[in-house]
Amino acid sequence: MNTPAPASDNAAFDDDNAPIYRARPLSAHIWVLIITLLALAMSLAIVFAFASSRYPWPTLAGLHVASAILVVVLCYWRARKGYFIREYCVLAAGYLLCGFLGAAGGLLLVIISILTRNDTWRFREWYMALFPADHASTAENLYSQLISGSRTVGPEHSVTVYTDLMQEADTEEKLAIVTLVSRYFRPDFANVIIMAMNDDDPTVRVLAASAKARIENRFLANVLKIQDTIRKKPDNFDAKMALATLYDDYAFTSLLDREREIENRKLALETYEQCRSERPDDATPPYRIGRLLNRQRDFVAAANMFEIALERASNKQAIASWLIEANYNAKNYDRVHELIARHFPETTADKNPVVSPYRLESMAMWQKGSGE
Repeated sequence: MNTPAPASDNAAFDDDNAPIYRARPLSAHIWVLIITLLALAMSLAIVFAFASSRYPWPTLAGLHVASAILVVVLCYWRARKGYFIREYCVLAAGYLLCGFLGAAGGLLLVIISILTRNDTWRFREWYMALFPADHASTAENLYSQLISGSRTVGPEHSVTVYTDLMQEADTEEKLAIVTLVSRYFRPDFANVIIMAMNDDDPTVRVLAASAKARIENRFLANVLKIQDTIRKKPDNFDAKMALATLYDDYAFTSLLDREREIENRKLALETYEQCRSERPDDATPPYRIGRLLNRQRDFVAAANMFEIALERASNKQAIASWLIEANYNAKNYDRVHELIARHFPETTADKNPVVSPYRLESMAMWQKGSGE
């Protein structure tokens, strides 16, 4: 019935086959009850002896000290097993200082602990148990970084890690994850904030709402900063591409207002078109326009943009894969066959490392399905 606890501080390293975390066994519950009831019985005996004036003060004090030493020794002996450590500490200190009241308080604490705690693993224990013993220190460091806020989120980190953590974490850990993600926010991490905004705990929802406002303010500040750069240097192509990319990145996050995201899509398309007109031989603007139109489900227009980008690109396969997807969604199956035969004669991941293996598998299915 109790929260999994380590058998010892170094349990993960004592035996390679031992689990990192173990639930408290039945014997641990029996022993803590026996010792607590024994302390309560001894304290009651001393209280009755005091009430009946059967023994002088020095004798009663000696009995209390002797019984307290026995309780402390028993508590220390059982606490070394790694279970009910806090309860034993409270019982030993409470009995020594308060006698009967300390023993009664210790018994109440033990009963509450047994009744209210269960074997459901907290996030930290679940997370640590995923790692073998020789990687436990690495896992511990990562967990500490998440909780302390010293962890950073780099471009190599996947959003899946943090969405998985949000499903298992408790309130304190969810707050740490939301703080971390909002500090190093990328648009593909929007799902983490959305999960937090829909969390059952109001504390997590409040923090997620604050993170959402912070992300929106940061987005607007970046827009104003880039717009100011463009005003000072109207011919700055890189600044215009950066502005278009910023609008594009925040066009489908579901964090901004719906009207704001619709406006972002419109502004991204307009800015990309300006860049395209300034550098007609550059493949990037039409490629970005095609991806945006593809997400808006305008597959025919997207395919046309990908065709333009394909003509100008040196890396044909990356753009061709998008063009194939757009044509398949537009039901232009003849073009799909033609493009796959030209750019992906063998749709295997080892022969086409430029494109995701998932997209290559999709192409293989499209080619098969479109011919039926």
